[in-house]
Amino acid sequence: MAKKKNAALKEVPDAQIVQMLSEGYIGSEIANEMGVNLRTLEARLTRIRDRSLSKNVAHLVGNYFRNKLIK
Repeated sequence: MAKKKNAALKEVPDAQIVQMLSEGYIGSEIANEMGVNLRTLEARLTRIRDRSLSKNVAHLVGNYFRNKLIK
């Protein structure tokens, strides 16, 4: 069952996760909506932050806004 949940998260674009963060969702709400464990989502966010060279979630959201990856 866990593999199906993780597979579902892999299909979600990074921009959609960051968009939800920018709308005020917290990690547990995003995880619940996507049907994955919070730790799985946190690991994904860490990878997204590392790839974008962001220092924290606020910096990540700002970078996505600046680069017009989210509205």
